[in-house]
Amino acid sequence: MVKERWRFTQIEDSKIILTKEGEEADLRNSYLIESSPSPGAAGFIALTYFIDLLKPVKIGEVRSPHFPQVSIVDENGIASMPKIELYFYNREVKLILMVRNFPIESSEGGYIIARRLYELFKSRGVKAYYALASSRVLGEQSVYVASTSITHSKNLLDAGAKLSPNLDTLPIDRFTSYMLSFFARNDSQAFLLISEVYSYLPDPAAAKRLLEILSKALKFNVDMEKLDREIEKQRRMIEEFQRGFGRIIPEKEEEPSREPFYIG
Repeated sequence: MVKERWRFTQIEDSKIILTKEGEEADLRNSYLIESSPSPGAAGFIALTYFIDLLKPVKIGEVRSPHFPQVSIVDENGIASMPKIELYFYNREVKLILMVRNFPIESSEGGYIIARRLYELFKSRGVKAYYALASSRVLGEQSVYVASTSITHSKNLLDAGAKLSPNLDTLPIDRFTSYMLSFFARNDSQAFLLISEVYSYLPDPAAAKRLLEILSKALKFNVDMEKLDREIEKQRRMIEEFQRGFGRIIPEKEEEPSREPFYIG
């Protein structure tokens, strides 16, 4: 049995833990993609689907007392403390996947962890940061992008994303906010992608839209067949529920008249 070798990097009272593969990986010019917890969980579904399908290498994790003091129970019924998991995909494109399913709302904790992760990723040559989220925006089945630069966003817009109409209330927590700020302030590329959802239910269709935009913009392939089956399964479940208990998906609202904004 091969044992993993861990390197503990102190983040004051938190730890970045890299595997042997994480220490040795060439992360130069890779894209960091994070799933920020938000209604509909589209970012989390998108990244966990990608990991399940393409089997990227796990290169580390982050543990911290600043994370919520709860137990996370996996699909096998095993409980564990919250942690951020890091994966590396290195085929047609280099991707670092940063996955969590809990918010970090502590201002101090969010800042500490985001700052040190940013410093680690920048020292290893990471090219850009993408935060994946979901929310009710305009009542359309679209993906919206917010960035420091419309020029940097061109690939995402060409892939089908739309400019975010409003940055007053973003569906992100303190940690993601700090990550976006660190990358944006230091002449790096930082993007927030928001996929439209209609309720708080996990939304695989919104996750698929995120993967479609990302795969086109960054030029990598994802087989959506299994995700399509999940979408169809949820569609039938919702239709059955609505027949018995009434509508749970809101009607489309009028579009606001506000102009697009940018981060920065």
